[in-house]
Amino acid sequence: MAGVRQAVFDKQVVQQSFDLASDRYNQFTSLQRTIGDRLLERIDVCSQGNVLDIGSGTGYLTKKLTELNHADDVYALDISTGMLQQTKLNTRQSSLNGFICADAENLPLAKESIRAVYSNLAYQWCSNLGKAIGDVHDILQTDGVFAFSTFGPKTLQELKSVWATVDGAVHVNYFEDMSDIQGYLERSGFKQITVRSEDIVVHYDTPKQLMLGLKGMGAHNINQGRNKGLTGVGAFKAMLKKYEGLRVESGIPATYEAVYVYAKK
Repeated sequence: MAGVRQAVFDKQVVQQSFDLASDRYNQFTSLQRTIGDRLLERIDVCSQGNVLDIGSGTGYLTKKLTELNHADDVYALDISTGMLQQTKLNTRQSSLNGFICADAENLPLAKESIRAVYSNLAYQWCSNLGKAIGDVHDILQTDGVFAFSTFGPKTLQELKSVWATVDGAVHVNYFEDMSDIQGYLERSGFKQITVRSEDIVVHYDTPKQLMLGLKGMGAHNINQGRNKGLTGVGAFKAMLKKYEGLRVESGIPATYEAVYVYAKK
């Protein structure tokens, strides 16, 4: 679609970021677990057959999928070998069928080999979301289901706004909006598409706690438009001071726009 801005990520940086975060990831993922649970609330989209979890992370959603009566064989896929190791550890009591280290934008799977694809908060790291969605369409069987969550553009809007008062660098990753996601699905050939969103506001004790949390879950700024040098101490302190001005009784607010997507081939 003309005029649509694509996120641009260095995939090696994405992989390294999640490899480094993998051993402590579960400390920072209550939000991801909440969104994953809400994604699965539409249990009617599940279907019998092979199930693939794209961006398995530490295996929270993967384990949930193995517990569904509809799922015969469940496979976990992640770009990070460290995350796949965590998936193995956290699903060792589950009937998981295989682990695949691969990029969501280059799925190494046969056409029409999967009955259902799930993904919880992985597609925001795709530089070409349209291609990634098209790849899922290719590997899905006829009437196969696709359900995923991602972040929308209101995510971290407070952090983005306070940084904008300090300098002109890109400090917050770019996130696709719902209309663009809908368009990618339609052009890939999906039908019965539902795209909805909700704003989840998380409160932190301090702005530093937010920054540490983002780094701990591998979600700090990895956009190629970021300042690749060290952000000056003065600029960072100025950002923290500005963010303090947004404090409410519950703490420092950070908005996450959770987007839930359901479609059939």
